Amino acid sequence: MEQGTAAQAFAAMLRGLYERAGSPTLTSLARQGERQQPSVRLPTSSLSNWLTGQSMPSQHRAVQFLVTYLSQQAVQAGRTGAPPGWPRLWEAAVEERRQRRGGRPARPAPGSSPAPQMPVRGRFVAELRPEEAVSEWEVHRPVDVPATVPGSLPLYVRRTHDEILRSVLGQAAGGTSRMVVLVGESSSGKTRACWEAVAELPAGWRLWQPLDPSPVQALANALQEGIAPCTAIWLNELQRYVGEQAGPGSEQVAAGLRKLLQDSTNSPVLVLGTLWPESWNALTTLPTSAKPDPHPQVRALLEGRAVHVPATFEAQELADVRTAGGHDSRLADALAHARNGQITQYMAGAPALLERYHTAPPAVRAVINAAMDASRLGGVTLMTEEFLETAAEGYLSDDAYDALEENWLRNALAYTQQPSKGVRGLLSQVRARPGANGPGGLRLSDYMDHIGRTEQRFSAPPASFWRAAHNYLPEPHLVRALGRAAEARWRDAEAAGLYRRALDLGDVEAGQYLAWLWQERQRDDEARRVEEQTAFAGDGDALEKLLMPLLMQEEYQQAERLVREAASRGNSTAQLHLARALTVDGEAREAAHWYAEIARCSDPDVLRAYADDLRKQGDLDGARAALRAAGDRRAMGELVALAAASGSPAEVEQAAREAFAAGEATPLKDLAEQAEADGRSADAAHLYRDAITVFERRRRQRDAGVDLIDFVAGSRSLLDHLNPAVLPMPPGETWALRQLVALLDGTQGVPAGDGALTEIAEAGNPWALERLLRRMRERGQEQEAEALLRSEASRANPWALWVQAHRAVHDEQVLDDDRGALLKRAADARVGQAVRVLMDRAERAGKANEANQWALHAAARGYTTPLWELVRGREQDGRLEAAEHLAWQAPASQRSRTLRRLAQGRTGGQVMPLLRRAFDEALAWAPGLLAEHLEASGEFVDAERFARLAADAGDRQALEDLATGRRGDDPERQWQALLSNGMTAEGAPAVPW
Repeated sequence: MEQGTAAQAFAAMLRGLYERAGSPTLTSLARQGERQQPSVRLPTSSLSNWLTGQSMPSQHRAVQFLVTYLSQQAVQAGRTGAPPGWPRLWEAAVEERRQRRGGRPARPAPGSSPAPQMPVRGRFVAELRPEEAVSEWEVHRPVDVPATVPGSLPLYVRRTHDEILRSVLGQAAGGTSRMVVLVGESSSGKTRACWEAVAELPAGWRLWQPLDPSPVQALANALQEGIAPCTAIWLNELQRYVGEQAGPGSEQVAAGLRKLLQDSTNSPVLVLGTLWPESWNALTTLPTSAKPDPHPQVRALLEGRAVHVPATFEAQELADVRTAGGHDSRLADALAHARNGQITQYMAGAPALLERYHTAPPAVRAVINAAMDASRLGGVTLMTEEFLETAAEGYLSDDAYDALEENWLRNALAYTQQPSKGVRGLLSQVRARPGANGPGGLRLSDYMDHIGRTEQRFSAPPASFWRAAHNYLPEPHLVRALGRAAEARWRDAEAAGLYRRALDLGDVEAGQYLAWLWQERQRDDEARRVEEQTAFAGDGDALEKLLMPLLMQEEYQQAERLVREAASRGNSTAQLHLARALTVDGEAREAAHWYAEIARCSDPDVLRAYADDLRKQGDLDGARAALRAAGDRRAMGELVALAAASGSPAEVEQAAREAFAAGEATPLKDLAEQAEADGRSADAAHLYRDAITVFERRRRQRDAGVDLIDFVAGSRSLLDHLNPAVLPMPPGETWALRQLVALLDGTQGVPAGDGALTEIAEAGNPWALERLLRRMRERGQEQEAEALLRSEASRANPWALWVQAHRAVHDEQVLDDDRGALLKRAADARVGQAVRVLMDRAERAGKANEANQWALHAAARGYTTPLWELVRGREQDGRLEAAEHLAWQAPASQRSRTLRRLAQGRTGGQVMPLLRRAFDEALAWAPGLLAEHLEASGEFVDAERFARLAADAGDRQALEDLATGRRGDDPERQWQALLSNGMTAEGAPAVPW
């Protein structure tokens, strides 16, 4: 295929689809993108360039939405949609473009070899002292009461989540690397539970918390250098290490942790994390169709890792507290005064802090409110006095501001830092350690942070807050995060200022957001200036977008000036462009200079393109080095191709194995299949078995990482769907296992194939066991198959127990008590489907409380389907109150999502009480839905009030929809001004900016 063919073909496909869709206006397409949740940005200038072939979309979510939407419009018009193979055509066009420019830039990284000896980090668990829990490991300091027991921590009362946590730690102590994340509200006991569990690790284990130079950088450095076995990594407040708040490198850290947990040669390690429910939701929520996963590596890392920590103690747990309270006066005090079973919150001093906040002078409340908004909107954890002083001004009334004393800030900070009952104050001073790179500053109390996220949910910060963020926050990713928060609240002028500041600090992603803001307003000159600055800051996509029209218009001198300027500022994409052009021009010496710069970058795309250049020049050793430096799965696959062209069979096999370990399976599969085709059956079987070993290790890690096993993931035939009594094949099938069995069947006979299946089945693979059972039955060996099934069930094999329970459910001859006992055995073996059936049985028998407990049992262990099905079933049966009551009982990380799904299915008078309660509980989606229903029912004043509250909470869509619907009757053009310019910080229509 000639250069440019794939891009031209994709542009032609897109243009034809656009015409079949009725050639909608570009503005209407952009508006449709904005209506998505989250929005898909489709600047009209970009749409025009895509349709004319001047440029090509590089963002997956944009192209996925655009093609899907145009296809739907075309089909509705009676025309054909997009061709089935369009994603491959787009991918080929993207790859074609990357081959021309080499990919995106990245930060420099040394290509040195790993240290000869893996660093040992942390301290021996056996050396840790109880008093360090508060001072070093971030356990909340307990309240002081008279006659407290010696030591800094109260007696510990175990709860349900502690047993789950200890099960995970037991697996780690037994030699399997594990990760667990405790998810619960502020002061619910997450960190203390981790501390108590760590104390039970065997001798020789160490506990290490990455902190310096920053939490995410410390962890990234350690993952690169290596982490010694028997290390427990303490990631309290996990959002500091992964996700948007962690800043650049978050996805690499998540990928590094996944690799660490999968590395059996360096196991065991234990990763302990804690998160608030809303942070868990932000990091794990699946994207909708046409939208990419914002945190793919983070989401994959966290899947199945949650242990939910309830905010309140259950009845039996309170009884245990009462028993322990006889030996610890702090527990007795908490039991006497805590409300609604919130023992841990009382112990952490939450009521005292809340009272101190609510009775504080206006200046103190203004400072705390500013700190709350900085944390909840941008993830800012450490704040300077200058930031708080400037931000707090807008939270004061005119009278309160006029009454400020000369030393008001000093007095306010003294009030906020005063301890209460021995617990740290509303704010606490964090001092930078001598020699450490981390900054110091003032930190908001964890519990007050939690309060701010509820009490200020529907409040937007004043102008002084955005000004303080612009002037006094030094971390670019936090400035950008606050820009995103401002834009989500339709404060676009403030967002633009923050994006500009973040870009000036070197954040290229902020430049992309700022360029989009200008493009939406057809301000092409401003957008181009931003794109140019973004390219100079290192963004390869921005450089390509600027470069392409120059080349098409044959403005080569201007293109060269652009590339040279970007290359001199460290843009590795520009350096690759320049090196290639100089090579063509015969300027070998200068080209070598730029290639040397490229060799020091860490961008996999650029390094792979560099390796391709070296290969063409005949420098195969250099190409191998560049590919190894790239290190991604594609690079490892290209290493195999390089070895196949110039190396020995042993080198090819070694390269294929390395690629397989990196996640690129095709080379090893091809190698095994070629050996089989050549008649080298033993070699093929050896390769298949090696692949199976890796697959099985990953399967065991996945199974160990979930609290309930899901057996629905396997393939299912049409016959299986028609007959619910037939179980589908369970998960566990791999190409290596399938082809090994076929090879052995054909070369050594069926017993050899059975032997391989038996070996893998005994290791716990459910597909191997089920395949073996089916083969035996197909040969008429029914008794032998049943004996094997009973044997595996006696060994507590989850699949065998589920097969027996499933049969009993569909066999009318089985007594109901026996059926229930089999289901409970399967549930005890962590079979999620058994829990689901037990829930259904209880619901059909009218045992609503028992059904609730099974549904909540599954939900607390990450299996949410039963809970939603029970809620939906009751809703469909007309038991609205029962459905809603259960939805409110869902674990904190799932409650909001469950209630929203319930509300979206209701109409009219049925939905309003639920929406109003959701609003009272500060659920972020509630005011937007309230505005939608109120507008539809003609209650226009209340609709606008709730739409504005929704915008203040970060959901501008409801207010945009309302403004769009009302601009036809807008004599003062207020709604049009809102649509054109957004709002001021105070909520009025903004002037053009």
